[in-house]
Amino acid sequence: MAATGDKTTSANALGPAAVPAAVIAALGACADACRDTLTRLDGDRDRLRAALARRIRPAPDGPTRRLCAVDGAHATVPAAGATFAAIAAVAVEEDALTDQDVLVQLLPPIEELEAILGGLRTMLEIHLLARRIRATSSGLFILDGSFYSALLEINRLLVRYAQDARSPRPAAWWAPFAALIERFFADEDWRLVLDCRRVIAHPKQATAADDVAQLAPHLSGTVTDRTLWSTVLDAGEHSLPAPLIRQDRPHLLTGYRSPGLPDFAERRAAIEQGYGQLYITYYRPDAEGPAYRLELPAALIAREPLGAALATFRGALRLSAVQEPLPQFLADAICKQIGRALDATAEGARTTLQNQFGLALVQRYLGPYRTQRG
Repeated sequence: MAATGDKTTSANALGPAAVPAAVIAALGACADACRDTLTRLDGDRDRLRAALARRIRPAPDGPTRRLCAVDGAHATVPAAGATFAAIAAVAVEEDALTDQDVLVQLLPPIEELEAILGGLRTMLEIHLLARRIRATSSGLFILDGSFYSALLEINRLLVRYAQDARSPRPAAWWAPFAALIERFFADEDWRLVLDCRRVIAHPKQATAADDVAQLAPHLSGTVTDRTLWSTVLDAGEHSLPAPLIRQDRPHLLTGYRSPGLPDFAERRAAIEQGYGQLYITYYRPDAEGPAYRLELPAALIAREPLGAALATFRGALRLSAVQEPLPQFLADAICKQIGRALDATAEGARTTLQNQFGLALVQRYLGPYRTQRG
């Protein structure tokens, strides 16, 4: 009887409400963990600020510049026998769309497709940014995301590209992407962006925790450096710039060898050298908002150019509900529409082809690859 009772209890515990109930039950534990972190942050604030005092400075002021932000997005609509894929990048200057680039492809089912599209999206963003740099000799540019995350995204793509290129018969679907990759390096878009003295990167989801690990190891795993600096910085302060690459990391770009570029080793060395000239500062413009992680080239870390960069960034924070510069917010909002556009593209393709091939065949090839939810 005891065994039967256990089974009954187990069956009830695994009823339709089991998963929602488990989630709700975990809320208390999450709240307790947050409470512990906030208590430690609040209690350690004076000690942490004292430990970081040598790296805290009042933000210099300077003239504001025109601000252009570049962002990108990718989306997929998987079907039973194919995948609709789209990548977009846009540039928004002040509050106007000034440039755009879109790539749409029909692909077979591909492993690691998200990683491939993420690398291609990053290339498209940097290519568009390079195009905007070449088009104007003034202003300040923001790359959405970290320079280092861009490195990781592109290198992940190149590793996969190099692996597939070694096949006796490389997949045909690489053709349009191979052209983009070759153009990206041949035009030296990446090197131009790294060498430009007017480009900063602003990662909204900054995950680095180097300072936390060094100064507040008891908070490791719960907060990031951005949270730490948001705690210790007063309004109008910034941290002294620190190198983005904190230790010697030779051959950061490991995944790609171009048969069409015999001097690719020199190009790779130039890119890696450019990464050695990038610096990080955390900047808290006002008391209501957080500290922002900004990645800057060496040319912008001296007092006068840094003052202009920070003043431009601060001036573009126009909406209290939007914790990012207006051009970056608009670029992000525009790019996120690509998913809706791709859904419409896929549905339009199905409707068009049904007239020629009939519903059954189209559904077998372009129907959903999994059950659609209502």
